[in-house]
Amino acid sequence: MELSLGILAVSVAVAAAVLFAALPRIGTPGAMTLFLRYAAVSGVAAVGSSAMYFMYSAADGIIALVLGDVAMVLAPALLLVALKVLAGQRARRWALASLVLALVTAIVTATVPLPASLAVKVLLITVPCTACALAAARIRLEPRWPMRVILVANAAYAVYSAARVVVGFAAGWESSLYDLGFSFGPATFAGSAAIVAIGVSVVRVRLGPRTPELPLACPAGRAVVVGDWALASAAYGQERMRAMVAELQSTARTFDETARDLPRGVEITMPDAIARLGDSLRDVYGWKPDEVALLVDGAATAAIHTHPQRTGRRRGRGSART
Repeated sequence: MELSLGILAVSVAVAAAVLFAALPRIGTPGAMTLFLRYAAVSGVAAVGSSAMYFMYSAADGIIALVLGDVAMVLAPALLLVALKVLAGQRARRWALASLVLALVTAIVTATVPLPASLAVKVLLITVPCTACALAAARIRLEPRWPMRVILVANAAYAVYSAARVVVGFAAGWESSLYDLGFSFGPATFAGSAAIVAIGVSVVRVRLGPRTPELPLACPAGRAVVVGDWALASAAYGQERMRAMVAELQSTARTFDETARDLPRGVEITMPDAIARLGDSLRDVYGWKPDEVALLVDGAATAAIHTHPQRTGRRRGRGSART
C-alpha cells in the first residue's frame, strides 16, 4: 500500500510539473503554441491510458489501474485547457481544474473497489468531454470543420460514457449487453476513434487557414487587421502571426459578439476600434508596442475587399478594391 501511494504521489507531481511548465510562457510564444502543447500532452495521456489498461489486464496491478484512470481523465481535461487557450482565455484555472479532476480520480480508483470506481471514472470523463464540445462550438476558425470534428467527437464520447454507466447499473456490469457494447474492447475502440479524429483536427488547426482565392468583403472602415504581413512574418514568424490574429479576433468578440473573422483580422462595429483593441491586447495578452502598431484599418490594406455602398451599378471591378 505504501508503494502504491508513493508511486501515486510521484505521478501527481509529474502531472503538475508538465501542466505548469508552460504556464509562465503564456503570451510569449502565442496561444497557438500553447494550444498545441496541451493538445499533444492530451494525446499522450490518451495513448498512455490504453497502455496502462493493457498492463492492468495482464498483471492485475492497482498501480497500473490508477495511472490508467488518471491518464484517461486527463486526456479530455487537457484538451479542454488547449481549447480554452485557443479561445483566448487564461490556462491557469483550467489547468488547476484538470489537476483536481486527476487527483479525485486517483483517490477514487485507489480506495473504491470495482465497479463503483469505474462508474465514478466514467462519469468524471463526461464532464471535460462535454466542456470540450461546448468550447469547440464557440471557437470560430477557418476552416470550420476541425472544430466541428472536435465538437462531435467529444459530444459522442460523452454520450457513450454516460451510456456505459446507465447500462452498467441497469443491466449489470457483467451482463451480455454491457460486454457487447461497453466493456474494455468496445470502449477502447470508441476512445481510439475519438483520439484519431481529434488528432487529425488538431493537425489541421496547426496548419492554419488556407489563403482564400479572393479576399473577403466588408464595409469600409469596419475592419481591423494585422498589417505589414510579409514584413511582420519575416520578423515574428508565421506561427506568431497566426496567434496574433487569433488573439485579435478573440478580443474583438469580447467587445462585440457579432464581430466577424477576416483572414488577417476582424470586422467589428465599434468606435476607436484600433485603439481600444490595441489597449486590450497589450493588457490581456502582453502585446509589445511594435506588435500593437501592426493593427491597421483593413480598408488601407489589400487584405480585404471593401464595399463603398454605392447605389448605382458598379463600373468596374477595380473600383471596389482598396
